[in-house]
Amino acid sequence: MQVDYIDLYYIHFPDDETPKNEAVAALKELKDQGKIKAIGVSNFSLEQLKEANKDGYVDVVQLEYNLLNRENEHIFEYTSENNITFIPYFPLVSGLLAGKYTENTKFDDLRAENPDFQGEKFKENLEKVNKLRSIADNHNVEVAHVVLAFYLTRPSLDVIIPGAKKPEQVIANLKTLDVKLTNSEINTINQIFPKNIK
Repeated sequence: MQVDYIDLYYIHFPDDETPKNEAVAALKELKDQGKIKAIGVSNFSLEQLKEANKDGYVDVVQLEYNLLNRENEHIFEYTSENNITFIPYFPLVSGLLAGKYTENTKFDDLRAENPDFQGEKFKENLEKVNKLRSIADNHNVEVAHVVLAFYLTRPSLDVIIPGAKKPEQVIANLKTLDVKLTNSEINTINQIFPKNIK
C-alpha cells in the first residue's frame, strides 16, 4: 500500500469466538506502534460495543443508519459519553433518499430485492422524500444535502461517507456543509421520518 500507517482500522464484524475487548487490545498495540491511527468496529450491537470498549480504546463505530432505518439511534448516548465517532453506512439508502427516483424507476440490481424499493412501500418512501424538497429549496440545495445535513445534527455523528461514482458527486456532497438546518426543519424531518421504525 506504500503508506506509513493506516488511518482507521476496522474490525468489520464481531467474532463470537474472541472476546471483543481482546481483539481491540490487539489493535491498540498496533496503534501504540504508530501503525494505525484509529480503532474502529463495525456491525456491533450496543452490548458488543460496550464489551469491545471495556478499556476505552474504540474510536469509531460504523453501523447502518439512515432516515428509513433509525433503530441504531439508541447507541448515540453511549458513543457521545465515550467519545466514539458514529459513522453511518447506507446514509442515502442506495440513492432513495437523494430524491432522484420516481414511481416509474425500475431496478435490475440488489435494489430490486429490497422491500424499500418495491410496491406501496417504495411509493410511501418517495412521498416522504418529496416532502423534503421544500427544505432543500429553502437552502438552494438538493434533497440529498438536506438528508446528510440532518445526520450531522445527530450526537457523535460527525463523519458521513455517502456513495459517489464520479468525482463531481464528491464535490457536490460538500455542499452539505453549507446547510444549517433550523430547529423547525429538524422537527419537520423527524415528523416525516419517525424514529425507531423501518
